[in-house]
Amino acid sequence: MPAATDKASSRRPKGELARERLKAAAVAVLERVGYHQLRIKDVTAEAGVAAGLFHHYYSDLKSLVEEILDEYIAEFEATGHIERDVSKGDWFNRLRSHYEVAVRNHAEHPGIMNCISQFCTDDPAFRARWQTSYNRRLQLLADVFPYVFPSSELAANEVRLMVHALSGIGQDVLRERYIERNPDLSSLQLSEAELAEWLAALFYRGLFARNPPQGQLNHARKILSLTR
Repeated sequence: MPAATDKASSRRPKGELARERLKAAAVAVLERVGYHQLRIKDVTAEAGVAAGLFHHYYSDLKSLVEEILDEYIAEFEATGHIERDVSKGDWFNRLRSHYEVAVRNHAEHPGIMNCISQFCTDDPAFRARWQTSYNRRLQLLADVFPYVFPSSELAANEVRLMVHALSGIGQDVLRERYIERNPDLSSLQLSEAELAEWLAALFYRGLFARNPPQGQLNHARKILSLTR
């Protein structure tokens, strides 16, 4: 396997390999110190390259970090890939597949996820780009609402409110668990798969006003006991 990887790498342009090396180094440093403490010399030291190489490919740190964050945004937007193994009408597993991506990224790269928040605060243009991406993803769910609930009396803006509110619960949990390291959430010691299922189950309950299908629950089966 390493030989095959080396062979594939040798076919890639030198410039592409250098950019990837700098981005990987920046991710590692961001995870340690965060965006506001990030320095070019830290990135080049992590990558093991001269400072001149950095300036050959990037004008400043902001352009490098934006390129990294844009790749994460693209991953969140890749609905077709995320839902590739889920049937169209399987709403619980569609929700779970998206939460699996969100949980994995927060668990593996909490510094990057926090960097997105920092960039949204510091850079109005990036904040607009992130909000557009986030709204577009939620709109996919809002658009099918009339077909799932044909007798619903909710107006389109009320549907968007509900979808945003439900999504916000999961976003808050992920931030508290992986970025703020809330001890109450950390003490639960939930695996990534377990947490993704719990969040999907809670979203499903809020959206459909009923429990997820029993046969689709592997980790959050206790939620089925929440009935009246």
